[in-house]
Amino acid sequence: MEKTDSLLAPVLKRLGIEDGVRLARIKASWESLFDQPLSLHMSPSRFAEGELLINVDSPLWMQQLTFCSREILKKLALFGVREVRFRIGSVYRRKKPEQEAPARRLSHEDAAFVADLAAGIGDEEIRSAIKAAAERSLRQGRAMPIPPASRK
Repeated sequence: MEKTDSLLAPVLKRLGIEDGVRLARIKASWESLFDQPLSLHMSPSRFAEGELLINVDSPLWMQQLTFCSREILKKLALFGVREVRFRIGSVYRRKKPEQEAPARRLSHEDAAFVADLAAGIGDEEIRSAIKAAAERSLRQGRAMPIPPASRK
């Protein structure tokens, strides 16, 4: 793996996406780097020039994390992080498969709604994508917006 990294690093840098790739690697490893409850109250937000900006969900946690910033920095050094900074912001929480609600079956009304929604779309690929997205949304229990033509 180290050989691959040494070959890819100059290419990523030349393309200007090195920091973005590092941030993606940090995000993917976040829950294994930091145990709960720590990982539930902070998440990586932005990485640039060796500095990682971490969103924290409350002032209380921000104060607590400031006290342990050296330990956090040690864990993140593997990713090229030389400095961490905290701010209050939205914390991304990855859903575990067991937390996701089971998909429900579509009712006849839902199926008819999806068919009507996609009926006026001429391009088969777009029509198929719209139908799949609408069906997925309805199976997960999300409400679908009422199309303007149907409102009265």
